Amino acid sequence: MAETNKPVDRETLYREVWTDPVAVVAPRYGLSNVGLAKICRALAIPLPSSGYWAKVKAGRIMKRVPLPELKPSVALPNGPVRLTPEMAAAREAARKSAARVRKETSPMPPLEEISASPTHPLVLAASKRLRQREGWSENTQLRTAPKEVINISVTPESLDRALGLVDALLKALIKQGVDVEIDVDHGVTLLRWIETGTTLEFSLTEYIRRTRHEITPAEERARKRYWERSRWDNAVSFPSIPTYDYTPTGVLIIHVGRWPSRTWKDTPRTQLEKRLGDVTGGIVALVQDTHTKALEEERRKEAHRRAVERFEFLTKRRADEVERFKRLEVSATDWERASRLRVFADAVEAEARLCGELSPEQREWLAWARAKADWLDPLIQVSDPILDAPEPKRPSYW
Repeated sequence: MAETNKPVDRETLYREVWTDPVAVVAPRYGLSNVGLAKICRALAIPLPSSGYWAKVKAGRIMKRVPLPELKPSVALPNGPVRLTPEMAAAREAARKSAARVRKETSPMPPLEEISASPTHPLVLAASKRLRQREGWSENTQLRTAPKEVINISVTPESLDRALGLVDALLKALIKQGVDVEIDVDHGVTLLRWIETGTTLEFSLTEYIRRTRHEITPAEERARKRYWERSRWDNAVSFPSIPTYDYTPTGVLIIHVGRWPSRTWKDTPRTQLEKRLGDVTGGIVALVQDTHTKALEEERRKEAHRRAVERFEFLTKRRADEVERFKRLEVSATDWERASRLRVFADAVEAEARLCGELSPEQREWLAWARAKADWLDPLIQVSDPILDAPEPKRPSYW
């Protein structure tokens, strides 16, 4: 794939759609999910089922559908599935970097070992802020302050584990050239690739199970007391009864990016701490893919801008040429009219001389007619004192 727009072979495309979801692969080629799926069907490339990636995330080992042999009668498309050299190089670098990070990054050590090493300053700030007792929602029990510290949203029971996981993840990302910063204005945490400045949003949340609240006997009695007292006491307030109950699950979820984005979560078989290498490598690959996508978007915008400039240039040139040609036709028509007036004036003069000398009135008329012919002739630059003068304005009553 060193040549410009060299098409991607069928086996490579098969490996990509079984390594990452179609939503991740499609932007690499500047296609939509539907567009890439159509090309795969045309090339007889099987695609994972709708629940394939959910099962993979849950920790199940899934089998790939083998790539069937392509029939000789099937024509390979030579249009959309192409990579420019820059996109191919960036994609290959992202793949190698992600594989290297997954190999080098070990599962997160126990919290005791992590606490022995210097904790990241942002994790320390988050620990101090999220351990405060006041200012939290009583319903969901979540503690989060995204405009002040790292975007962590967990219950107090999961706070220590979440902080340790984020601390280990940040240390691993920093080794791969990815730093973290907090956007206070928008209330988001950003992972920034130092080499290019590409940023992705980051969050760690705990899944909270929500169920419809069943009124307890105490709440029912409080509601009855309210109805009885409200008849004669307007100051009494209605008892606060929640609509839903929120139950912590301890399941942590890491979400990175918007579009494209990746999500990692605890599974019944494997927690996130044991998949730190996969998470780190996935984040590095995602930030690099996002950078590649941004470069391609800039290239498209630049190509579109040039196309618009070219279109406006051709449109203006055509309009100017049409206007110039119209002026040519008008000048030619005026020249023909002026010549016709001169021929007519000569004919009138010849006819008048056959009858004798020209009268003063005839001479004056001939001079006037020839002056009008000169005024109409585009080759003679003269003005008419009457026809070139401004039109008279009608006097108003006032």
